[in-house]
Amino acid sequence: MLRWLFFLQYPEGVPKEAGERWYLETHAREAAQLGKLRRYRSWETQKARLAPPWTTTGRLNRWDRVTELVFDNWEDWHDAAVVNVPDYTPPGYGPRGFLSESGFFEEEPTNDLLSPAGSAPGTATPDTDSLVRWLFILRYPESVPYEAGESWYLGTHTQEAKHMAGLRRYVSWVAQHPPEGIQAPVGSWNRLTELAFADWAAWEEGAVMKMPQWTPPPYGNPGFLSETAFVRELPDHDFLAQKNASGARW
Repeated sequence: MLRWLFFLQYPEGVPKEAGERWYLETHAREAAQLGKLRRYRSWETQKARLAPPWTTTGRLNRWDRVTELVFDNWEDWHDAAVVNVPDYTPPGYGPRGFLSESGFFEEEPTNDLLSPAGSAPGTATPDTDSLVRWLFILRYPESVPYEAGESWYLGTHTQEAKHMAGLRRYVSWVAQHPPEGIQAPVGSWNRLTELAFADWAAWEEGAVMKMPQWTPPPYGNPGFLSETAFVRELPDHDFLAQKNASGARW
């Protein structure tokens, strides 16, 4: 399965209510008609009250939504998103409905960072209504070879981060690239990483109050560049389910 993941925000000056109205009532209805689409879900982002010393609440809370579209494979994605793309209705507030960063990832994580080698994935989670999922899309600096970034990230940084107080799930996906003959907007992101906490109090304790001391990479800071967002476990919109339930009306 191929996940096409978006971090999106509405353009500056556009009230969130206006962006949401167009996105949920117009754009998503049209995108739900994409052929061979297996899953189409979206999460309204949650907002942090505090920030670790390495960032600000403004950066943590930048994004309005996280959305994923899932296809069986690259060929199905190409047919739906490139060959037979629908005519999308532009928003009434301007030429761009939203700004975004996106990437392609497989269904199953590449790395389960809380599970010992050879054991089953650490999938136990607390109450889904309170769970806070902290998502990162990240890339290594341009001057850093990919292999060097991966060596530090997997061998040092994640080994320290997995000891954060209250961490319930810690998984990461390597970004996927299209096979020869298929062009796709893969962007420059190397990974998607998720850290899940039982609730906001647990996140604030583990990520802010008791944040570990990070070992810098041998190539110098920053170890990676990132965009980050917080979402709940369950999406607030499952567009294919809405389409199937409403039939021609949606």
